[in-house]
Amino acid sequence: MFVEDWEALVSPSRRDVFSVYLDVDPTKPENQRPEPAWRIWARHALHELVQKLPKEERRAAKEVADRVVQHLRDRRSQGRGMALFAAPDLWRESVLPVPLPNRVRYGRPDVWPLLWASDEYQPHAVLIVHQDHARLLLAYLGTASLIEEESLELDISNWRFTSGRPPTFTGRLGTGATRGAQRDTFDARVDDHLRRFWAGVAEAAARFVEERRIERLLIGGPEEAAFGVRDRLPESVARKVSAVVPLPSPSEEWPQIRDRILAVARQAERQREAEQIQELVDRSGQKEGVLGLEPTLEALVRRQARLVVVDRDLEAEVVECSRCGYVTSRMEETCRMCGAITARTWLTQVLPLLVHLNRAALELVDPQPMLRSRGGIGALLRYPV
Repeated sequence: MFVEDWEALVSPSRRDVFSVYLDVDPTKPENQRPEPAWRIWARHALHELVQKLPKEERRAAKEVADRVVQHLRDRRSQGRGMALFAAPDLWRESVLPVPLPNRVRYGRPDVWPLLWASDEYQPHAVLIVHQDHARLLLAYLGTASLIEEESLELDISNWRFTSGRPPTFTGRLGTGATRGAQRDTFDARVDDHLRRFWAGVAEAAARFVEERRIERLLIGGPEEAAFGVRDRLPESVARKVSAVVPLPSPSEEWPQIRDRILAVARQAERQREAEQIQELVDRSGQKEGVLGLEPTLEALVRRQARLVVVDRDLEAEVVECSRCGYVTSRMEETCRMCGAITARTWLTQVLPLLVHLNRAALELVDPQPMLRSRGGIGALLRYPV
């Protein structure tokens, strides 16, 4: 959602970029001061980083860092998270509706926090449907905003009945004394209106999901209404339904409804990650996958990986050859492939590039013991080892 074109940032030759991530959430007390905490942190972090650079890089880097500091000094509060990539010939800023941890890196563009935010806060379409109204919302697993609302009014005052006296007040509510064919006609008309309403809601939800390219849809409401809409979704959209959440009380307040639905969404996402890790462990035993940092790097260097699964909190240094691009977790000063001098870098700065060169998929997952005990990273392979 936030990094649809992140591949444009990574390049085998680019090593002069400041990657700045800031938690600019204006609701936090520390960010409500005349000089917010994120601005103070960024100024000190950039200064310290520049001082640690080799002397031959320091002047050009300091000019870029000073430009970033000036930009942050003039910046008005927007969004909850900020990502900025800056170099002598590069300036790219993104404002996110979700928070990001404060972080500054130099060298290769560090897209890791953006990838994590895109995965962790993947947008969900949330459809709340009852017998007579529905709401369609866009949610980021913790925040939600109203996108569309449709209502069905059951106005029976203009309906004609086949026999009996005109409907009384209680008849309008469907509780009158009329029986037989008249009541059957009333029920049939109500059922027909509900079916058409649910079909309309399903059509609107499907259109929204497809236009926004949303991959997860949650439906909440009384079972009859929720499943009535789900069963009318096109097959391509029905496959994206993560869960149907029973909401028996139509009078329940929206914050409680939202929290219940998003809790189900989180549970479904964690379950999906656990199944993915289990598949990785199983396939590694069949030589169709690898586990651990060095085996995964070797598979990526050989262009053998099709999916890389990694603990989002994994922090590791690796060495990279600037001549041939060989990457290893072994702290070797010269490249074993071509003999050139290697340089240390963070795994998070080089891994997205390796995944991109492999035309592979990258999945960041919450910390889980099964993966952490095996190095926090692994890959499914295109062909057995």
